[in-house]
Amino acid sequence: MEPALITALVGGLTALGTGAWKLIDRADKKRERREAAVEELLRERIATLEAEAAQKDAEHKAELEKQATGFQKERRRTNRKLARIKAAAGKWREQLLTNDIQPDPAEWPTEDDNDDSE
Repeated sequence: MEPALITALVGGLTALGTGAWKLIDRADKKRERREAAVEELLRERIATLEAEAAQKDAEHKAELEKQATGFQKERRRTNRKLARIKAAAGKWREQLLTNDIQPDPAEWPTEDDNDDSE
């Protein structure tokens, strides 16, 4: 082979290799930029979802505390009512005993005895 032909072929192959390298490098850089954008988008999405989850947890906790407060109020109200009923029952029992009436019946009425559905 002639030296001029070899030089031309080597120059042409070098130009093709350099062009291919530039195209590959350009595609790699473009892909890296896209990956970086996707990573940033995912980081933002994760932060948003974590914030939403924290807000829902706070709302749920507040709702549970509200329910607990309601239950406590209801329990105190029920305890006061039961205390009033017990006090009234004690007074009623004392009145029966004062009048020589036995407050404990010999037979307790059954549910059928008090049936008013007929």
